[in-house]
Amino acid sequence: MMAEATGPNSPAPLFRCKVLKPPRYLVPPHERVVTHPPIAVVAGIVRRDDGCVLISQRLPDDTLGGYWEFPGGKVEPGEDLKVALRRELAEELGIDTEIGAEIHSIVHAYPDRDVQLFFFEARIVSGEPQKLEVADLRWVTLDELMNYQFPEADLPLLKQLQGSR
Repeated sequence: MMAEATGPNSPAPLFRCKVLKPPRYLVPPHERVVTHPPIAVVAGIVRRDDGCVLISQRLPDDTLGGYWEFPGGKVEPGEDLKVALRRELAEELGIDTEIGAEIHSIVHAYPDRDVQLFFFEARIVSGEPQKLEVADLRWVTLDELMNYQFPEADLPLLKQLQGSR
């Protein structure tokens, strides 16, 4: 409905409209409709001879900044999983690695995206891990893993690793 202006100093016409807002609730995971394929991510379980595994801390400005994880990263479209992991470990840590068997995979739904994680055994062929694209690095025992804050998607693997001792 429009109000009519009657003179040169009259206010501008007014219009009524209804503003529609989306509902303010989160959809439970079992009711989500996924419209994009999950983001493929690879990670390496890099072990030393003494049984310790290498973990890295995400940069503060990254998604889940400050969390600890097994080093790795996103797979480029069309890239082989093992090739992607070898590339990511070189970029993030400056190490050349030999990628072994896949030991775990999971699809995990975060509120803003789905990820499909592939975890592989990895062995350093050359180089010493450096903090090139990570906030920190640690060699830890399997018992110490639970002392660090990992993303929710990594928790099943942590339990699997601790059960394999």
